[in-house]
Amino acid sequence: MKLCVIGGAGARSAFLTKSLVKSTRDIRVDHIVLLDNDQQKLKTYGEISRELSRRLDPDLTFEVTSDARAALTGVDYIITTIRAGGDAGRLFDEQTCLAHGVLGQETTGAGGFAMAIRSVPTLVYYCTLAREVANPGHLIFNFTNPSGIITQALRSKGFDNVYGICDAPSGFIKQLEEILEIPYGTLDIECYGLNHLSWFRNAKVNGRDVQRELLDNPRTYEHSEMRLFTREMARISGDCMLNEYLYFYYRRVKSLSMIQKADHPRGEMIYLINRELEEQLARLELPRDFEQAFSLYMTAYGKRENAYFSVESGACREKVWNPPTVEEFLTAPDEGGYAAVALRFIRAITDGENCRMVLSVPNNGAIDGLRDDDVVEITCDIRSDGAHPVRIGAIDEFQLQQIKRLKYFERCTIQAILEDDRDAAVKGLALHPLVNDFELAETLTDIFFDKYAEFIHMNETP
Repeated sequence: MKLCVIGGAGARSAFLTKSLVKSTRDIRVDHIVLLDNDQQKLKTYGEISRELSRRLDPDLTFEVTSDARAALTGVDYIITTIRAGGDAGRLFDEQTCLAHGVLGQETTGAGGFAMAIRSVPTLVYYCTLAREVANPGHLIFNFTNPSGIITQALRSKGFDNVYGICDAPSGFIKQLEEILEIPYGTLDIECYGLNHLSWFRNAKVNGRDVQRELLDNPRTYEHSEMRLFTREMARISGDCMLNEYLYFYYRRVKSLSMIQKADHPRGEMIYLINRELEEQLARLELPRDFEQAFSLYMTAYGKRENAYFSVESGACREKVWNPPTVEEFLTAPDEGGYAAVALRFIRAITDGENCRMVLSVPNNGAIDGLRDDDVVEITCDIRSDGAHPVRIGAIDEFQLQQIKRLKYFERCTIQAILEDDRDAAVKGLALHPLVNDFELAETLTDIFFDKYAEFIHMNETP
């Protein structure tokens, strides 16, 4: 079977490659293709991945290419992890938003709106091409941000084989298991909401309720992403634990102030780290200089990882990520990440390995008060016949109103992009809590529609 990663030559490519190659036998994949339209990244990140694959499994067919039709022909599984417009697009979006006094985070608010303009048409193109040349029944796992908007958009275009995946929920659950000192995969917990706007409830270990135990444990606010919140915030949120991205909504004033005072906001920091790395890698010859290239790659990755949410909150993660050697990286157990979620899904539907995981899928009555076709981020039971969201039922009105407001923004954004509808964009941004101003919404719409007109006007037929 064949698996293709669209946007496969990027900052996470080495980790993604390791996860995929180590799991190929389990999911019966014998052909992996990394597809990217950036030739320089294919020569650097792509070649690092190719060498890692060779060392992990020399018998596996592993390709890096810019030929989309060839990469998607006969494919069974597709992972999307693109950054249309590159780091320069993210930098422009962030600087534009901050210049207008709003957060420029790339998955929420105006920054997420701008990224969606670039990402949605690009992925509609690739998914349309896949419908033509991929194997019948192929599955698409979307990791591209803003994941919820993109998954909703692709579903609205009839791509019912698309599942949205984010590694934030699985990473948070793993942190909670470490706090409880229980093995990985043994915490049963329900997640519900939207991507980057979700809550966690009903935490249990072997049937024993541990929700209150976690909420009242000071270590939860020291050793997990709950470090961004207080116990009072959790109480007001229905005694739920919070997705880390709720920080931008619950502490909007603080996060904006911290970012405005920073020497380098997150987008600019990533841009500078990646630019320096890519300049260094461009001077090397791969695979000859693989060891040096790998060291540079991991050092840069560590800078990005250890600074996660530090600019916005003023505090770094307690656990410092140290760059491994090649041998350490190859022999260490796979830590998973977003690839692991997709791989667990594939195993469940192919081998009947029933499991639970958090995905972005249509609501289908799981959360009261939402439409059936609203794509939500929710705990799902995965069986051979697909993903089934757990029944959540009625939720706290405070949460429901946040979800409805953001879902309206998502639908307006999708209409704006797919139909070149500026009025829809203005309405969505005006109602978004991180913009919340009609004139500002008009200004931002004009800027981003003009900047990214080429994406809005993309021909959707390959």
